[in-house]
Amino acid sequence: MGEEDWARLADQAELEGELFLAFVTDAAVWVTELRGGDAPPVRRIVDIGSGPGVGTCELARVFPEADVVAVDGSPAMLERAQRRADAQGLDARVSTHHAELPEGLDGIGPADLIWASMSLHHVGDEVAALRLLRDILGRDGVIAIAEKAEPSRFLPDDLDIGPPGLADRIEDAHEQWFAAMRDGLAHSVPSADLPSMFAMAGFDVIGSRVARLRFNPPAPDLARRLALGRLRRSREDLGEVLGPADLRTLDILVDVDDARSVMRRDDVVVASSRQIVIARPTEA
Repeated sequence: MGEEDWARLADQAELEGELFLAFVTDAAVWVTELRGGDAPPVRRIVDIGSGPGVGTCELARVFPEADVVAVDGSPAMLERAQRRADAQGLDARVSTHHAELPEGLDGIGPADLIWASMSLHHVGDEVAALRLLRDILGRDGVIAIAEKAEPSRFLPDDLDIGPPGLADRIEDAHEQWFAAMRDGLAHSVPSADLPSMFAMAGFDVIGSRVARLRFNPPAPDLARRLALGRLRRSREDLGEVLGPADLRTLDILVDVDDARSVMRRDDVVVASSRQIVIARPTEA
């Protein structure tokens, strides 16, 4: 993948991070509540799969006594994360570390908090990865994982373009793509639900819930741009799965000069959710 591709992905990841920042903020506040009032301050955070650092910087803001390490497999993403931290005056507390699970975490601990949002599913053996993360937690440390809970939505059921039910067909096609992606990962094993994988990895779950964000019509520009990017990715990734009529509809939706595109129509809705699970290592 070239630098131009990474830059495009970083732009989209940054946009998503900004639109869905409340997932990070609320989870961080919840971590504080679950650790309890007698817990020592969070002084070191590791953000696994940080991407361009939107969540990294938010964690540094919520935990003002903490140093935060952004960990990602993409140098381009880490460069973007460091630039964001510098721009927000967080350069003294935010650093970057190039690594891609399950490799490259030697010497990165101990951490009071590990945060991993939408990154665990990129590891073939998720339970083994959780065991590695358990080993870098310090005393009283906790880990918080966020993964997709429910299908994301960007379109109404009836678009007045092409056959109805496009959103459902995109989701079905994406599930096929996701399964193929998982099968292609090194040492891939079938996934289980997050609480079960935590238990298998030697953790006790102390909190689990589904968080939801929804932007109803008229959707703000940031939400529309997110929908545009997601639908463009669907057009690229799912072209061999979706039928010709659905591909023609997607071409219309992503054409910003067309009055029927997601950037111009008045019925665009953006809804996303995360299952957030917080755990601590099981006591021996």
